[in-house]
Amino acid sequence: MGQLKNFFASRWGIIGVGAFIGVLAALLQKWGNPGNMGICVACFERDIAGAVGLHRAAVVQYMRPEIIGFVLGSLIAACLFKEFRARAGSAPIVRFILGAFAMIGALVFLGCPWRALLRLAGGDGNALFGIAGLIAGIWIGTHFLKGGYNLAEIRDFKKIVMCYQQVTRCKIVILALHI
Repeated sequence: MGQLKNFFASRWGIIGVGAFIGVLAALLQKWGNPGNMGICVACFERDIAGAVGLHRAAVVQYMRPEIIGFVLGSLIAACLFKEFRARAGSAPIVRFILGAFAMIGALVFLGCPWRALLRLAGGDGNALFGIAGLIAGIWIGTHFLKGGYNLAEIRDFKKIVMCYQQVTRCKIVILALHI
């Protein structure tokens, strides 16, 4: 296990995972995902929100199996490599608002780098504006961080509490699949 863990932290491990994600994005498009999506978590979350009835745009109401796989796969990998730590951040309202703006940027303004690059690769010139906005947002965020902006420390929680939350999230997904 230790050698495998060290491999993924190496340069070739990172390149390999990036190549795997790139190939998977192209394959998902070939297998039926829209051409501007590939592996776009923001798009997947929008589709899940529609599947559980949070919006009525019929074309994007679909329970995405990719998100379920990401969550369960990361939980299994963290437990397998003994790296699971229950944590929660401070300032939950600020984190929620920043997350909402990130989702709006990803869906409306092509702020998701995967989606912007996939649209550019598909010949959509508007993606250049999305990439420019993404670069500007990163530049502004970097200045905030250099200026000392911090949401404070991440607190450790008991593993039992976080495992209970993961099980509850899985139950919600399973219930949503049966709706």
